[in-house]
Amino acid sequence: MGFKISYRVWQFWQSLKGAPREEDQDGASEILSSGELNLFQQLLAVDQNHSLRVMRSLKSEGESDPDLLKAALLHDLGKMKYPLRRWERVFAVLAMEFFPRRLQTWGKKNPIGIFRPLVVLQQHPQWGAELAEAVGSSTRTIWFIHNHEKDLPDGDSLDADLTLLRKLQIADNNN
Repeated sequence: MGFKISYRVWQFWQSLKGAPREEDQDGASEILSSGELNLFQQLLAVDQNHSLRVMRSLKSEGESDPDLLKAALLHDLGKMKYPLRRWERVFAVLAMEFFPRRLQTWGKKNPIGIFRPLVVLQQHPQWGAELAEAVGSSTRTIWFIHNHEKDLPDGDSLDADLTLLRKLQIADNNN
């Protein structure tokens, strides 16, 4: 992804926003089951706003696959397990940029101290998939959540779900 200062400043300012507007919440309630909506509403405001932007971005590209749109709203559920403070989010972004190789090792440690945000960054897809499964999300939605941070092969010869996953990743990275 690379470190683009203007994007990171925008991202920081987005983190200062309050709870999503009611009409945005209504958009989520139209897509999510009651159990999924309950989980979504437990996310921090910063993560709710981000997820709503991801969903709107996919819709603006013409995507309407219900499992994909649910995954857009729920992809960061795992961050609820260890909610991150703003400084921890900044630290994780800087660590991703300056120590990408070490991130794999650090992300497997216990989520305490300085490693906490790095563990959350690396393990939240698995935790989120488990939460989605517990409330009865579809297998595809769970798969999208679980894989939304995975590296995908280059090229255009991806199957339909991998193509949708790539679109989710792009929307996630742009929002």
